[in-house]
Amino acid sequence: MPYKLDELNWMEFKELVPKKFQTVIIPVGTIEAHGVTSLGTDTQISVKLCEMIADDLKAIMAPPIHYGVTRTLYSYPGSLTVTSETFERYVTEILESIVDKGFRQVVVINGHGGHLRELDAASLKINRTLKAKVAVVHWWMFCEDIAKELFGQLGGHAGVDETAAILATDRKLVKKQRFTKEMAFPYQKGLTVYPGPATIYLPKEGEGYPDFDEKKAKLFLKRSADKIKKTLLDIFKRWERI
Repeated sequence: MPYKLDELNWMEFKELVPKKFQTVIIPVGTIEAHGVTSLGTDTQISVKLCEMIADDLKAIMAPPIHYGVTRTLYSYPGSLTVTSETFERYVTEILESIVDKGFRQVVVINGHGGHLRELDAASLKINRTLKAKVAVVHWWMFCEDIAKELFGQLGGHAGVDETAAILATDRKLVKKQRFTKEMAFPYQKGLTVYPGPATIYLPKEGEGYPDFDEKKAKLFLKRSADKIKKTLLDIFKRWERI
């Protein structure tokens, strides 16, 4: 298991950063309805991915950012949100604080599509103002090729990819017995609906329904972590030239 920032005391932190660790990795998600998986799905997947790759990245893992910008699914029971402005400012100030404490490389593993612009804006500001190097991975988009290869289809929201990732993380958080195909709705260009008509969104009609195969789920999560890790290590090497 990696070093976790919130489990260190201040003396240990002083000994490790920046002398031994210059990279921090931060999981980000939101609290939102996700079909038959947990409200914390976005954060829980990001946390698991961080745990899987932090050691190989020589990174200390920061506590997750649980609350994000929930939009179309906010009306469902249990979904929570903050405003776009609050989220962007909050993330920016967290990153500023982290860099101020000695980290020079920041990796964000994001699990939620509702605040892509805000995360990218915060990261750019930190790079421009503090000269820190920042990489943001929106993991489900980055790993959609793996979902396509393993499941023969793409995922959508709370579909085959996210459900598999949670199944591989903690099977107790997946309530297979509650699933029906009527819970899903296909993405349709040119259509915006508040509240969203479903808690599972498919990339297109008939494609992306959850797959409850645990063996495939574990392989999917491992291959996703491996791809993210390999790419980040390559980026780190390229950063050394700057």
